[in-house]
Amino acid sequence: MNDDLKKPLTISITGNLTIARDEWEYVMRELLAINPQLETPPQARSIKVPEGDGKLPRLAFTVKETAEILGTSQQTVYRLIHRGLLKSSLALRTKVIAKSEIERFLKDTSCELE
Repeated sequence: MNDDLKKPLTISITGNLTIARDEWEYVMRELLAINPQLETPPQARSIKVPEGDGKLPRLAFTVKETAEILGTSQQTVYRLIHRGLLKSSLALRTKVIAKSEIERFLKDTSCELE
């Protein structure tokens, strides 16, 4: 067997590395072909790879972003929060509104045409 295959591989990266999913799968298949005893650790199996452009999906929006989504002013969003029609997160210093809360608000306040 080639002695080069027995040497440890050390990779040190500062910053971000972007690799296509199919290329990553190819590299992993090749590594497993070299050393079949390698096994994916449990914590790595549960990692979700972001789809599309590599960004994680947005779960919440600022008041300004919510106003843009709803097509209103920031003041209107604050009024909706104050009236209890729209709920914001209390966990952060700045108010953020969950995507699901915006969708619920739109569903609950939409009128159906007959």
